[in-house]
Amino acid sequence: MYCNYFGLRESPFSIAPNPRYLFMSEQHQEALAHLLYGIKIDGGFVLLTGEVGTGKTTVARQLLEQLPEHTDVAVILNPRQSVIELLQSICDELQLPPVKSSSVKELVDRIQRELLRRYAEGHNTVLLIDEAQQLSVDLLEQIRLLTNLETSEHKLLNIVLLGQPELLELLAREELRQLSQRITARYHLGPLSMKELPLYIRHRLSVAGLNRPIFSEPVLKQLYHLSGGLPRLINLISDRALLGAYVQKQNEVSPATLKQAAKEVLGDQVPLPMPARTSKRMILTAALLAGLLAWGTGFLLSVIYNDGAGAWFERVTSAFNSPVQADTSQPVEVRKVDRPVVAQPQQQPAEQGGQESTLTPAAVAPPMAVAESDLALIEKRVLAAPESVPLNAAAPSEKPRIPSWQWQAQEDRDLAEVLAYRRLFKAWGIDYDPRQQPVVCDYAESQGLACLSLDGSTALLKKLDRPAVTELKQDGIGYQVLVLSLNEREAQIYSDGAEFIVRRSQLDAAWQGRFTLLWRPPPDYSTPLWPGASGDSVAWLELHLARAEGKVLTQPQRKHYDATMVERVRSFQRSKGLDIDGVAGPRTLILLNGTTEDDLPRLNGPRS
Repeated sequence: MYCNYFGLRESPFSIAPNPRYLFMSEQHQEALAHLLYGIKIDGGFVLLTGEVGTGKTTVARQLLEQLPEHTDVAVILNPRQSVIELLQSICDELQLPPVKSSSVKELVDRIQRELLRRYAEGHNTVLLIDEAQQLSVDLLEQIRLLTNLETSEHKLLNIVLLGQPELLELLAREELRQLSQRITARYHLGPLSMKELPLYIRHRLSVAGLNRPIFSEPVLKQLYHLSGGLPRLINLISDRALLGAYVQKQNEVSPATLKQAAKEVLGDQVPLPMPARTSKRMILTAALLAGLLAWGTGFLLSVIYNDGAGAWFERVTSAFNSPVQADTSQPVEVRKVDRPVVAQPQQQPAEQGGQESTLTPAAVAPPMAVAESDLALIEKRVLAAPESVPLNAAAPSEKPRIPSWQWQAQEDRDLAEVLAYRRLFKAWGIDYDPRQQPVVCDYAESQGLACLSLDGSTALLKKLDRPAVTELKQDGIGYQVLVLSLNEREAQIYSDGAEFIVRRSQLDAAWQGRFTLLWRPPPDYSTPLWPGASGDSVAWLELHLARAEGKVLTQPQRKHYDATMVERVRSFQRSKGLDIDGVAGPRTLILLNGTTEDDLPRLNGPRS
């Protein structure tokens, strides 16, 4: 009804899939890259999850169009079936002659014979199951058994599961741990960002024949909050809003028209909560801030009560007005820091022992903010901390003695953690003030660094060769410390404003496994560099691989992660004892940095 009025050839916001209206956001492109990589791996599962309306089907359609040559696909759109019905559906998709059989063995044998025939002809087979959250445990276990179909050298079937977040909960069940362990690539698709929404609207209007704005910037912001960034809701609300503008003879959609459209589409659900990747972070941050502010207020009142307001004010003023003293230690004097924000989006191929948290927008741990009343105390404690020399520093004529660690109780573990992160930043030559940037990892990103949290042993930490903040435990008591240097006999740690020597055996006994370090990623790096990636990060990888190989580039750096580069990455991983998967993830890139760069803080001393 409104198309002629606005000069549109057709409705731009139909929810029916139309390839001409395909909008691949950065998230969708990343998801597609994960799926394409996953089906190139020999066997296993590929997992794509996301809320209703986030565009999983859009990504799946693009996947089907970009599959490698000689790839056959079997698609299951309705997984609510029995085991027998599912196997029969797979036979139908593989175009096998219909047969009525109630024997699982007979059906699996038919599928195997067909997969072997296609493999002999040079074809790979992919099974794609949509709405996989509806699969029962029995069905999932039967699907897992299908990945056991193989030759002596190759798996015969790759399986792609598309589903809503409930699928993640299902796969986390104990009885499905074997299936979960076989997932070779996974991605969780979130809503569009506020930055992407105007591009999405402009794209759909342009395809429909309109190149002038109908949605003003304030209306777009309102649309984002009402829709939560979900493409399906954006389409439904926008379509109804254009109809409302037509009825009222408006040239563009007004805020009132948009609100009424959302009410007609969503009923009593208006306004919707913010999208998960924003709201969870905001809620958790607010909760932590409230708790820490309450703690800080109590601490402040106790100080005022015990010392008197005048003495307290004098301590605060003198602490902030005092000049920063120089520190002769290699990880230079630290400024006060917060608990890092560590993203966990999807799991990636592990590169060497332990599980890795990577920086994705899927789920974010809450930042820890420091109460304003505690800043003076931290400043005073850091400035009063004794200077010391790390194990790997150049020895002066008379080296100050570093005391041995005696498991001294920390006055406050939160403050000890703050001090540890300040010192970590100083190790990178960065003077960090949490009053300006209260979230560690956000600040690290602004300085060209990234946070990485890992579960692993002290051997893994030593291999990565970077200072790291961790928790040690002795007799049930936790200690927040920074590991500054580490060798086979002992380690140097920073705790509560001072440095100590601890025997390696003590460190191993108290080690809890989780640690956080900073590292220097390639330019424009956001996810691991998979085969097929392109851009400045790949050019950086080419340059640093050449340096690691002792070569000098004589031609422009390539910006495409091709088969040659995959083999070079695999060769580097092999030389460093990493898992050889050809994917340049954080651990591979950290060790590559360590091979090619000299200006890095290291646990094992300067590179010779």
